[in-house]
Amino acid sequence: MIAQINNLFRRNLLEKVASIVIATLLWIVVMDDQNPVIEGSYTVPISFTDVPEGYKVLHSDQPIKINLRGPRSYFVNYEAKDFRAYSNLNGLEEGDHEVKIEAKFPQGFELISVSPTQTQVKLDPYIERQMAADLIVTGAAGANATVTKVTQSSDTVTIIASRTTAEAVTRVIGYVGLSGNKEDFSLQVPMTAINEDGRALQDVRVVPSFMNVDVKIELGLVKKSVAIEPDLVVAEGFEVDKVTVDPEQIEIAGKETVVIPIDKIKTQPITVPLGETSIKQTVNLIIPNGVTTKTSQANVNVELKQKTAAATTAS
Repeated sequence: MIAQINNLFRRNLLEKVASIVIATLLWIVVMDDQNPVIEGSYTVPISFTDVPEGYKVLHSDQPIKINLRGPRSYFVNYEAKDFRAYSNLNGLEEGDHEVKIEAKFPQGFELISVSPTQTQVKLDPYIERQMAADLIVTGAAGANATVTKVTQSSDTVTIIASRTTAEAVTRVIGYVGLSGNKEDFSLQVPMTAINEDGRALQDVRVVPSFMNVDVKIELGLVKKSVAIEPDLVVAEGFEVDKVTVDPEQIEIAGKETVVIPIDKIKTQPITVPLGETSIKQTVNLIIPNGVTTKTSQANVNVELKQKTAAATTAS
């Protein structure tokens, strides 16, 4: 029986081997025709690995193009999310760096190139900074009602952000809405870090993030709007060219005998440093005894100019 099987395999052996080779070649040709090797690319965002602790990575959002070679079916079956462009930041310190971009992709692809091959990054350390916590009272109390005191659980907050972002923070504010209240009330006010344009900065952590606020309200007090007057101290040889105050006026309230004589509220002294020709500051207001206001601060912008020779001589 075994001999018969051996004879069967040995009979026309060359023809059989040739048939197998031809069939294999035909299969390869068909597969190459149906699923040829082609080139393509995927565009992906860059990510970073091994980022040193305590740093934020600042970089451009330029997309990365990964150029690959592989069977056509691979390009059909995979999407951009299956590919990754990244840079390893292990061992880098604070400052600017140029780092290599690498690619990670599914098995079966051949990498042709990554474009660009390098990218600029900046390692920006996280810092803490203490700032004043400013409350802004909005809306109005009920009829014949006046806010006499706003008490907050802390005068300051701590912001935590990368140095570049932290330096852009000009104020930390919270809004206290009156909503027609006629009685004392308490609330928790969310605190937000903003830049000089008044835009909220999302990448800043404020501690505490909420401020406990108590609002005292009295009935029957007299109200009046008066101007805010900056108290400016400028260097010799300079004079004020332009000054703006936000808000320009403030509503005060209190007993009639106290409120009626007041026609303006002054700020704390603002000293313009020698050599500076413009400053922007948030300053405290000097509130007289027996007077209440919705806010105790104002934003003051000052621009200076040099005195002319004639003006200097006259002075």
